[in-house]
Amino acid sequence: MPEYFSLVTKPFSHEFVMARSMPDLFERIILDALDGDRTEHFNERDDGYAPPSSGLQYLLPHEKWHFSEREAIRLARGPVLDLGCGGGRPDVYFNTIGQEYIGIDTSPGALDACLTRGFRKVILMSLTHLRFQPNCFKTVLMFGNNFGIPGNYDGIIDLLRDLHDLISEDAIILAQSRDPKATDEPAHHQYHEINLERGRPPGLVKFHIRYKGEVSDWIDLLLCSPEEMSKLADQTVWSLKRVFGERNLYVGLLQKK
Repeated sequence: MPEYFSLVTKPFSHEFVMARSMPDLFERIILDALDGDRTEHFNERDDGYAPPSSGLQYLLPHEKWHFSEREAIRLARGPVLDLGCGGGRPDVYFNTIGQEYIGIDTSPGALDACLTRGFRKVILMSLTHLRFQPNCFKTVLMFGNNFGIPGNYDGIIDLLRDLHDLISEDAIILAQSRDPKATDEPAHHQYHEINLERGRPPGLVKFHIRYKGEVSDWIDLLLCSPEEMSKLADQTVWSLKRVFGERNLYVGLLQKK
């Protein structure tokens, strides 16, 4: 396994601090997938629902992305900031078309995978502590349902407000989510009812990852319908202008008002 060093810096600077990080479970999943290991991991909800998933999804080439992502990405202009870059799917695409790209993630292992694949412009950074110069990005990506990474409505609103100063006036946000009610799966509808009984949003998903006998910490992910995304954006300087894809998995185009 290659040694991981996170690059913590301001974008487009050649000066950086090399900070040693410990490997994590996500690192194992992605690096195993890079080696051709097709072992499935399980995203287990707090109600016990645990669908299998493949680490290969984090490495898919552009032509195999979901329709909503392929359509939305056409509007992206560099410099691009990718919030939650995972194994570097967008990095491959933007390198191919020659657009400037910076990816951040809180998973040292995800960035380890990016570095293994030869992607250098990745930074270990949290969405709640974005450290960039003002007005330095024209596009922000939140693919992989990453619009809901803050885990609650207030957190999403705070993130949208923070992004205002980081990107230019004509910049866009491409944010992916899904309408939690757009499903025929009874287990999901039952989970929505459990959430409501607990005073939680119906679209909140609390889960951890199981892989090869290991278990991650609990993660909160908030799934939002297009209407919810629009209402959250309206409480900030952003406005939902367009939706790509179907309600069960879509990308919203947000622009400044």
